[in-house]
Amino acid sequence: MAGPGPDLLRRRNLIPLLLLGFVLVLLSGWRSFLYSRQLLIDSQEQSYREVLRVLPQGLLPHLVVDDYVALEQDLSGVMVDPSIAALLVVDPRGRVLAHLQRDRPGGPPYLRYGPNRLAPNSPGPIAPNSGPGRPGPGLAAEVRWQRLEAGGSTLGWLRLSHWPTRTLAVVGILARQYLQLMALTLVVFAVLLTASVLVVQREGRRREAQLEQQGLDLLESSLRDPLTGLANRRGLDLLLEREIARFNANRGSTSEADLLVICLIDLDEFKPINDRYGHAVGDKLLVEVGRRLCQGLRTMAPDLAADMSLDPAPGPGAGHPPSGGTGRLALAGDRGVDQVARLGGDEFVCILAGCATVGQAERLAQRILQSLGQPFALERHSLTVGASLGIAYGDGSQAPSALALLQAADHAMYRAKAQGKNRVQFEHLHNPDDLSRPRPLPDQNGSW
Repeated sequence: MAGPGPDLLRRRNLIPLLLLGFVLVLLSGWRSFLYSRQLLIDSQEQSYREVLRVLPQGLLPHLVVDDYVALEQDLSGVMVDPSIAALLVVDPRGRVLAHLQRDRPGGPPYLRYGPNRLAPNSPGPIAPNSGPGRPGPGLAAEVRWQRLEAGGSTLGWLRLSHWPTRTLAVVGILARQYLQLMALTLVVFAVLLTASVLVVQREGRRREAQLEQQGLDLLESSLRDPLTGLANRRGLDLLLEREIARFNANRGSTSEADLLVICLIDLDEFKPINDRYGHAVGDKLLVEVGRRLCQGLRTMAPDLAADMSLDPAPGPGAGHPPSGGTGRLALAGDRGVDQVARLGGDEFVCILAGCATVGQAERLAQRILQSLGQPFALERHSLTVGASLGIAYGDGSQAPSALALLQAADHAMYRAKAQGKNRVQFEHLHNPDDLSRPRPLPDQNGSW
């Protein structure tokens, strides 16, 4: 199954980059916002300083002549600024001379205290908690005092209370919304970044598994005969080494088979069929022979690629070499499961597992002969071939090699051909040195 293409992966990886860019834009905007907000604050601060610098100059003449009406009129002119919460003028002893106040930004100002009332928290020598002079709950926290003096003497104090301007209030609301947007963006960025990392990791694991499976498939194909799908010569060597290792590990065990048996099969009269009907029919015949061999025996396709990773020499007492974790591989070496391979041409090899006696191996060989002796229906032709079988076996007293087994089976098979074909001959692998003798050869006419 093909995974997502490179374009899709690039688009997935582009999402975190876009979000990162968006976060950087937000951070840059937040910096610009703070700068603009500070400019507004500095502008408002400058405005109030200017009020505290200019207003006392207009109030001093009224204080000198005790003209409180004119004093209130001047204060009312300043209260047109909707951000000013209150203006209070007291004498040096803290008595209220004029006091204008509004309860909310932009609300109408009104007279709070009459003359000679005491104002709390004034710089003058008054008690800080004087009852009538306590400011109302609507006063803002920003309070500024300014001395009113003339000729070096203090005539009173001016107190200015103000709220932030509406612009600053809106800016504060925007700041909170901006911070919420940034927090939400960071959360989304973290989630998508984590998701992208997980996707990349998952795709990496999938690609690794895919490459590993492709490697196993290539290795498996190198161990298979491309025509019949059976194990080829290289795969047969692997299966033989595995079976020999199992046999050696179980020697002397009464609970396991006592014989190691292989059967070499060479088809009789295959070449005339191949020459008469063509290689296409000959190939189909070989495929059908392999199928009949697998059906006539207790076979299961081994996982040859996984078997390559096995240690061919298991530890003492092991029933069979450790499997690579696949069910097919574990069964492939178990007792009672035979294996079939094609050496090349019209030669096949069967590993007969689980044979306790020579008689049992002979019965299996006769079953093979009967199966192959049945006609093959191929492309409207009924074709009949025979087979010469050579069986080599070793018992618990001998630890044979794969080469010795194949050589012994080869000698037995050629004896079967020399004795008239379509029969079985056995070779007991008790003395491998005997295998150096020449095998029988056909006569000048190709007959045995």
